[in-house]
Amino acid sequence: MVAKFCVGISELLAFSAMVLAILVNMGQISQNIVARNIYYAELDLSGVSSGGALPANVFAQNQAAPELQGQGLKETYQWGLYNFCGGAGNTRSCGPRGFGDGRFEPLQVLYADINQQYQTQLNQTVSEGTFADSDYLGRFSHAAFWLIFIGTVLAGLTFLLGFLAHRFAFLVAALVALLGAAALGAGAAIFTAILVKARDSIADVAGAQLHLTNALWMMWAAFGALTLSIVPFIISCCTGRSEKY
Repeated sequence: MVAKFCVGISELLAFSAMVLAILVNMGQISQNIVARNIYYAELDLSGVSSGGALPANVFAQNQAAPELQGQGLKETYQWGLYNFCGGAGNTRSCGPRGFGDGRFEPLQVLYADINQQYQTQLNQTVSEGTFADSDYLGRFSHAAFWLIFIGTVLAGLTFLLGFLAHRFAFLVAALVALLGAAALGAGAAIFTAILVKARDSIADVAGAQLHLTNALWMMWAAFGALTLSIVPFIISCCTGRSEKY
């Protein structure tokens, strides 16, 4: 009875971790109401013209204009694991989508979007600090992507192993959950660290704000749920029967 109860708790936690991790992976991959509202970082530039950092006409007249085409900045940019999008409200467009293409390289995106005549002014406004270090941000955000992706796969595998209803399967599930939680936790920690550093580095740019958003908290929640599933799996391994029940 104890084993069955613990398995139920573990399965619920593993399922929660899997769903949260899948939602993180869905962020910005399409324009449906779920995916477009999931992102780990949002750059809000709507106040840079009034703040004097950049002139008002740096923004694209059409906020749904294609990304990376030099047609002007978008008021806000959102990054998911596979893509980034920019625009104002529901008027938006997204960059090229691909596996792991959601690298967090905000300054490269701004350079590609802004009209060429304003690139020098943008460089003078944001030329130092972590926000301007695209190599650093791109490298670490890509590493974090792989950790989150691996953690998602392991969370799903943990959930499936619980259905085997065998002591050895519970032990394997606990080990897989441990690896998955480590991957999710490391990925979430890397994203948190680089985003906080990038946010702090543009604190003096009037009207520009970088927000840590819902996908990041989902990563941490998935990490917590998968971590909590480990102990009940171990208890089930110790108290369950050697054969299926």
